[in-house]
Amino acid sequence: MKNVMRVFIVIALLIFSTTAFAQIKPGAFNIGPLFGVATFEGNQDLDNAPVLGVRGGYDFTKNWGVEATFNWVPTRYEYTSGYFNRRLQQWVGVGDSEYVNVYNYRIEGIYNFDLFPDKRFVPFIAVGIGGQTIDYRGDSDAQPDRTRFAPDYGIGLKYFLTENIALRGDVRHVLAIGSIYNDLEATVGLAFYFGGKKEAPAPAPPVAAVPELEKKMMDEGRARLNVEFDFDKSDIRPQYHDEIKQVADFMVKYPNTKIAIEGHTDSIGTDEYNQKLSQRRVDSVKDYIIDKFGIDGKRLRSEGFGETRPIADNKTAEGRQRNRRVESVLIKLDK
Repeated sequence: MKNVMRVFIVIALLIFSTTAFAQIKPGAFNIGPLFGVATFEGNQDLDNAPVLGVRGGYDFTKNWGVEATFNWVPTRYEYTSGYFNRRLQQWVGVGDSEYVNVYNYRIEGIYNFDLFPDKRFVPFIAVGIGGQTIDYRGDSDAQPDRTRFAPDYGIGLKYFLTENIALRGDVRHVLAIGSIYNDLEATVGLAFYFGGKKEAPAPAPPVAAVPELEKKMMDEGRARLNVEFDFDKSDIRPQYHDEIKQVADFMVKYPNTKIAIEGHTDSIGTDEYNQKLSQRRVDSVKDYIIDKFGIDGKRLRSEGFGETRPIADNKTAEGRQRNRRVESVLIKLDK
């Protein structure tokens, strides 16, 4: 028994040096050895003794699972009952005893608690049904073998040494139905896990797409706004509100930014008229940003350039359309 314990301790110490990735995985099987101490109620006339066994299980979810356990207790049966009489036997060497094998076997429902953030420690509770067989290896006529129905309940703790290996401790109260004997088992063991579904890593937060206007402003220092006006008008049409909102969003995101709103026209009309028309239009855009989004007016400047800065040929309809434009220009960006 001592050699078994030494081997078990050495294995556990070696495993402790490995990296731990703890979790109960749905769909995983486990199997492992156990050993400890079994105590029997006094009127069973059985000595407390070591218990050896094996258990295997299956986890349906991270919380719910089922396990089957079989263990063996090599003990002794004292023919003279009672605590005082057994002590007397030890003192004076009277009375008879014989070696007895006790077998416990059960199926238990397991509930694992998810209490610790790193999931290495997993406390659990267990409730099960099973049986207890006492094999009297001596005079079977004097004491016939017995098998009793033996439900049980208890608690335990699993400590994951690696992703697939857990050290565990268990305590069970075994109710051997007959005269309802109250037996107790305290064991430690290992559980080796196979298969199962690994917990998917938490998805990374989506990376917000950089708005086109922001990208143009940061890369080139200016961005064209797709804002058109009715002939000889400066009122902003509702379909362009979202376009202008991009400028406000940019200024909210970069609170030290200063922006110039520039307006341009084509070459139809006089220079003076076009300059005033472009100014009215950019003033309308500036006022909309201030009133609608609460942007400080000191951060905005509006400038109308009329037809003085074309970007396309005014001889074509397409060129004139490109020249009738509003642009936002980065004046200051305090990084």
